[in-house]
This record gives sequence, structure tokens and C-alpha cells, in this order.
Amino acid sequence: MNGYEKRTKLKKDSIISAAWELFSERGISDVSISEIASKAEVSQVSIYNYFGNKNTLAKEVLVSYLDKAIKGYEQILERELPFSEKLKLIMDKKHEATAELSSSAFSKYAWEDKTLQQVYKEAVNSKAISVYNKFIELGKKEGAIDNSIPNDAILAFFISSISIMEQSDYLKTSHEYKTGILKLFFYGILGKEK
Repeated sequence: MNGYEKRTKLKKDSIISAAWELFSERGISDVSISEIASKAEVSQVSIYNYFGNKNTLAKEVLVSYLDKAIKGYEQILERELPFSEKLKLIMDKKHEATAELSSSAFSKYAWEDKTLQQVYKEAVNSKAISVYNKFIELGKKEGAIDNSIPNDAILAFFISSISIMEQSDYLKTSHEYKTGILKLFFYGILGKEK
């Protein structure tokens, strides 16, 4: 990466970070491009050049958030730990992410916006599937996931379960409800907590 590419990446990252912070506090519609530019210490023109408009920027912010979450899950799966400990860490990380999204004004807007819902679904389908496949393989290798269940059946189960978490009122549910869904999501394939 040359100097220009590095500066461009730094600017984009700064814009996405500033937008996430502002969107999380006040939602997308209540934040102006000029506020984002000021917080990111870039010109408004830079935002328009890189992202085109605020809705496209919001999509990029969501994709960036999901990318970070997925990288976190991948790092957990790569650690030298028993599968049961990896699963516990993943559940804790998922709880943290859900709590952060639940308190975010950005998520309230995102869950009601059809375009952002589609971006979320596409990101999950294209990016998370590789993590799910790795999770399944590791679980089977360690004997934590039943080898007689085809990988594609487990993957279909995961994807269908995610639709519960995509519902607009999911983030408004109680902590106990979310914990129950996560336990069913993860431990349902195991039959019990190990």
C-alpha cells in the first residue's frame, strides 16, 4: 500500500468511526454530514467522494461493525482452547455486541430500514458463513457437535436462527430472552451445555 492509499484508508476509517459514534448516539437521520466531517477531521467533500451520501455511509458503518465482530469470532476460534471454552467466549462476545446494539440509536434506525436490513443479511450470508463453517468443523473435530448431522443442515439451522435476531423488536427483548435464544442457537446443536 503506497502513501496515498494509506492516507485514504485512514480517512475512510476515521469517517466510519466518527459516523458510528454519532449514529449510535442519535440515529442516522439526526446526524449531518458536516457533524461527521468535523468529528472525523475531514472535509464534507471527502465524505461525499468516498461514500456518495449518508445512507451509503450508514451501510458502510454497519458492514464495518459486522466485519469487526466476525474478526473477533474468528480470533476466538483460532485460539488454543477447548471447544466448550471457545463457545463460552463467543456467547459472551455475542452478548456484548447485542447489548451495544440494543443501546444504540443507530441500531434502532438500522433495524427499521429495509436497505440496511438487506445489507445486514448480505453481510451475514457472505461473511459469517465462513465463520460458521469453521465453528462446525472445530466442533465436530472435538466431538462437541454430532458428526452424523450434515454440515449444510447445521448451517441452515444457524441461518434460520439468525432470522429471529433480525426481527425489529429483538433488541427490545429482555436479557433473559436474548440469552435463551443464544443458548438455543449454540447449545441446541450440542444437546446440552458442556
